[in-house]
Amino acid sequence: MNKHIKMLILQGIFIVLILSIIYYIYPKTEVEVIDDWVKFNSINAKVIMISENSDFSNPRYIEIEPGKKLSYELNPGTYYYKSDNGLIEGLKNEFKIDSRVGLNLEDKGNESDLVNVGNVKINVTRARNGMMVGHIILEDGGEQSVENSEEEEYIGRQS
Repeated sequence: MNKHIKMLILQGIFIVLILSIIYYIYPKTEVEVIDDWVKFNSINAKVIMISENSDFSNPRYIEIEPGKKLSYELNPGTYYYKSDNGLIEGLKNEFKIDSRVGLNLEDKGNESDLVNVGNVKINVTRARNGMMVGHIILEDGGEQSVENSEEEEYIGRQS
């Protein structure tokens, strides 16, 4: 066999070997977003860096055991993350926590509770016969007692 062909074969084997080693030690993390929870499944990462900025100027560091799952509750927004296993820092990835606006009116006889069942602060407009008569701000999970009246309606929007 030609000396050049042997050298090319050895270089090919070397490249395949190096790529296999990098693939094996590269930190891998799967991300699943459910409502305002993110679930990380680490294959071989020890730390996950999460940031609201793509340049990671304000990262949160979350330690995770390789092969374990970890759930983390986050506010709505776009987040960036990188996995790190102590040898290699992974590439930047992103996920998004969607905001949900939800408003329930729970009847309690003469009064009702207006309850924010979404995951963001909402502004609620109180209207009577089509005219605005009040304004209520409800934090995530907040509630406010209101009088029962068939003439009033409540409209919530994200703050």
